[in-house]
Amino acid sequence: MKQEIKRLPDAELEVMKALWQADAPLTRAWLEEALAANGWAGTTLLTLLSRLEGKGYVTREREGRGYRYRAVLTRQEYLPVESRSALGRMFAGSARNLVAAMAETNALSEKDIDELADYLARLKQQHGG
Repeated sequence: MKQEIKRLPDAELEVMKALWQADAPLTRAWLEEALAANGWAGTTLLTLLSRLEGKGYVTREREGRGYRYRAVLTRQEYLPVESRSALGRMFAGSARNLVAAMAETNALSEKDIDELADYLARLKQQHGG
């Protein structure tokens, strides 16, 4: 993707998650079944797919009377956008505040702390520190 990637609304993100989990392009019927818990009408799903296609995040290929939909935007391309957004909204843009919140709510095990420490040490080394 060459364009700037913006955070997706929750409903569009749910559609993208279903597409990312698939090994092949999906029909609307398959997507409706996979996303049934959302309670969306078929027209709602088509609207979401159309919006995602308009943004260049999804393509569709003709199959019989319908289409198969495929994600163009990869999960790996999108993940930094969602991470920055959550960090900004919830933790004032501070990674330290995120880790502190997790520590204060006992969400970090000793193993998690060790893994974070190892990761941060490798990251610091890569940045020449």
